[in-house]
Amino acid sequence: MHRRDFLHATGIALGAVGFGGLLTACGGDAGGIPDGGPTWNVINASFPEMLAGDAQRFAFGLTTHENEPVEDTVVEVYTRAPGGGDVLGGPYATELHSNGARGLGIYLTHVDAHEHGPMELVAVSGRDFGIATLNVVDPADSQAPAPGQQAVSTRTPTFDDALDFEVVCTRQPDCPLHDRSLDDLLAEGRPLLVLFATPAYCQTAVCGPAVDTFVDLADSRDWGDLGFLHVEIFTDAGVTVADAVRDWGLPSEPWLFAVDGDGTLVERIDGPMIRAELTALAERLA
Repeated sequence: MHRRDFLHATGIALGAVGFGGLLTACGGDAGGIPDGGPTWNVINASFPEMLAGDAQRFAFGLTTHENEPVEDTVVEVYTRAPGGGDVLGGPYATELHSNGARGLGIYLTHVDAHEHGPMELVAVSGRDFGIATLNVVDPADSQAPAPGQQAVSTRTPTFDDALDFEVVCTRQPDCPLHDRSLDDLLAEGRPLLVLFATPAYCQTAVCGPAVDTFVDLADSRDWGDLGFLHVEIFTDAGVTVADAVRDWGLPSEPWLFAVDGDGTLVERIDGPMIRAELTALAERLA
């Protein structure tokens, strides 16, 4: 698979996640959603697919129509049926997090999603609002591996065995999380955090310093048996998608997967890697 196919599979344009097809007309003043048309752009920082269930993660950025960042604003999120339909839930609180050198802050919220199919998420503050549309799916129908499924045992490059990778790690300097292959770590029956990400060829304007955050977490304390592994997305200069990425069926990047000692996926996070979230997940596994 080449990069163009990888990007096509995501439905996400390089460097501008969420502008295409995410803005729709707004309906009535129901459930705290203002009348009129959207005044903000919602930049979807997550893959545009949400698993059905309670408290599902949604990360997003906000800009004005003049592309000025909207930050330091109290924002609530509502869910509703497509096309300005009935409000399904909310308001859900958000937290604003720094996105490092990328400059655009990331709002993080958790919403309940029970109706399969398209669902609008409306970010609101006073009379200002913007709309994103996600597709709610059953975990069994997810494009990416979902909690409860088994981790895929596959070879990944190491510093001793680069496989067909031109560069094992595109971070500068190289991150240290390439000493072991994924299949070897899974065979040991140890809990594991696996990050699929590419610092040099990140697809989106909101993916942020995912690998830096991951490395800082790994170095922050003694995690016992918990393993940390970083896997690059491309085998070359951002063109050819790696076998491990295809084996895991990943439609975008970055993705973080938490694997227990039995090789079962217990959690997944896509898009921006928020340090507090990663820390809580690592503590849960360790």
